[in-house]
Amino acid sequence: MSHCEHCGIFTLQGDLPIQGAWRDITYDPVRDNIWTASEGIYRTIFLEGEKGTIAFDTFTTPGTARAYAAAIGRVFPQKPVHTIVYSHEHLDHCGYAADLAPQADIIAHDYANRVILARQADGQLPATEVWDGERKSYLIDGCYFELIYPGPTHGDGNVAAYFPQSKVLFMVDTVAAGVGYTFVPDWHLTHYVAVMKRFLSLDWDIFVPGHFWTLNRQQFIDILDFWEQMFHFGQQALIDGIDPHDWQGINRYTEEKLGPRYREHFRYYEYAAMNLSRFMQEYLTGGWGIEGNLRPDTSPL
Repeated sequence: MSHCEHCGIFTLQGDLPIQGAWRDITYDPVRDNIWTASEGIYRTIFLEGEKGTIAFDTFTTPGTARAYAAAIGRVFPQKPVHTIVYSHEHLDHCGYAADLAPQADIIAHDYANRVILARQADGQLPATEVWDGERKSYLIDGCYFELIYPGPTHGDGNVAAYFPQSKVLFMVDTVAAGVGYTFVPDWHLTHYVAVMKRFLSLDWDIFVPGHFWTLNRQQFIDILDFWEQMFHFGQQALIDGIDPHDWQGINRYTEEKLGPRYREHFRYYEYAAMNLSRFMQEYLTGGWGIEGNLRPDTSPL
């Protein structure tokens, strides 16, 4: 690794070995021309076009982005990545187009691209095509898909990709296997469940999340049920006098109230109490800015 490795928003001088570290990428067919790729935690999709490939997101670091490019190249050695679609603006998913395919066209929602332009992170390229509104259809290199912005969910401009012919839906950092991965930062909780339920008006049976493994429609519904319980117990914990700064108390309360129903879920003991703490803070502070206090759009897509 050289000192020229893209560094995102790191400002410390010197080499950043973590940025250049290689990650092994696995890849599997999903359906039709849709493939999924993962390094074990993060997951995304790529498409086979007639002349090239379309990559969604870039993975977490320059090294992982290069590994992702190599994985696509192993599947389609004669079809270079000519288009990248950003799911949203976070660096851990969309930060390193400069390492994945620096000459590719890049598509992003306007909300996401505004953040990217302001951030000026090293390695995160701005979009070459920006769209706005709720929904836009694309036909690129023989690949048809729809990008859907259902409303605020996570980050800025977080969009889903819908493949109606294949009955596949892809969206990152929203629904994923088990309980919430990490402490659900940058989530717009007021809108989250309401706008995610809008996707149930579409015809799909495979959901590809941005983390862990693919899900079916019923699993998607079950995970939203978990989050609805978080809205309930985030309030009830405060009403019951749980101190939001007492970590042991929150853990005990989570196990008592949520454990009987969810303790067998993936990563429950790592993150369920952390999830509850986040929802408690939502009710203590009042939500996320302007958009967090507007009424969610719940109309069918």
